[in-house]
Amino acid sequence: MENPRRDFLKKAALAGTGLSVLGSAEILTQKAQAKTFVPQTGEIPKPNANQEKWMAYKFGIFFHYGINTYYDKEWSDGTLDPSQINPTELDTDQWCSVAKDAGAKYVVLVTKHHDGFCNWPTKYTDYSVNATPLKIDLVKRVSDSAKKYGLDFGIYYSLWDRHEKTHDKDEKAYVEFMKNQLRELLTNYGPICELWFDGFWKKQRTGWKPSKPAGEVAANADNKNRSEFADATDFIHSWRMEGAYRWQMDHLYDFIKSIQPNCLVANNATTAFPGVPLHPVDLRCGEKATDQKSDQKIWNWAGEDKYLPLQIETTMSQKGKKGDFESGSWFWHDWDHSVASKEQVKGWLKKAEELQANLLLNCGPMGNGKLRPEDVEVLRSLKS
Repeated sequence: MENPRRDFLKKAALAGTGLSVLGSAEILTQKAQAKTFVPQTGEIPKPNANQEKWMAYKFGIFFHYGINTYYDKEWSDGTLDPSQINPTELDTDQWCSVAKDAGAKYVVLVTKHHDGFCNWPTKYTDYSVNATPLKIDLVKRVSDSAKKYGLDFGIYYSLWDRHEKTHDKDEKAYVEFMKNQLRELLTNYGPICELWFDGFWKKQRTGWKPSKPAGEVAANADNKNRSEFADATDFIHSWRMEGAYRWQMDHLYDFIKSIQPNCLVANNATTAFPGVPLHPVDLRCGEKATDQKSDQKIWNWAGEDKYLPLQIETTMSQKGKKGDFESGSWFWHDWDHSVASKEQVKGWLKKAEELQANLLLNCGPMGNGKLRPEDVEVLRSLKS
């Protein structure tokens, strides 16, 4: 039975954001809305101070760079040889100066992708920059360049690690492994404005309707087979009942906050459910969600209504390899010269502004350590 007071409060809260009742990409049904948004009071939740600071950025640049850059890969399995990583013209000042010229206020660097290769000299695995010819601490280089150009610095960290043996053999030990690495990242590189988790699906085996769980869907599926839930409520329930438990996300979230309380935590729900939160988080991911019609800002978590801002992530590359992230590559490939136009990027920025969201736009640096010329040209033209 419909609850008039609840519906009134729900609509009032969402109206306060200037957005409609339906959620991200219209994927939340009225049934899901009733379950995920249950106001506890008549007050409309507001962004906290850290969220407000982050929302004021509006525009950021994402850097996907790592071992995949040198093997024409988007995903790899943790067995590739790091000795091939040799950015002889590495210029992170160029990365950040271009971001600054484009109007970005923050940058986010991939520190460890699903392959487990670490872009900093971590003490907890040999699969890192220590095994490369130049042994460059890329996290330090980018964080220093970001500071030089007045940009705030965020990091991407994959939960899924295809190199680290404890990932599959000892979940408790793997959580400690992640904590050790996160402690390095959160203590050695200054303030971190955003920590962007990815790869959650590898330890969420229930709730998926296909015969294989999402962690076993091929890399080239581009997430197409990950959307087989009845609605977003089922998705969130499956995450909380298994994924969040196996990753110990509540514990990791508190651990992160104990080191950097102002760092905002995100967890990518993939293109299947853009804008749906994988609690506990401080902001929501909208991977490739550049055509959003509306966005639900207020979600119930731990018995309280919370305001959770949205980040829309997309990439400058517009045409990946057939059958492999066809809508655009994240890492650099020497055959890929496709690029979003100035008009496209400005359209994405306008859409993000309409949704009161941030746009995080990816540029995959080349193997020589510089940005693609086509990306530089478009980004530097945005203010004209």
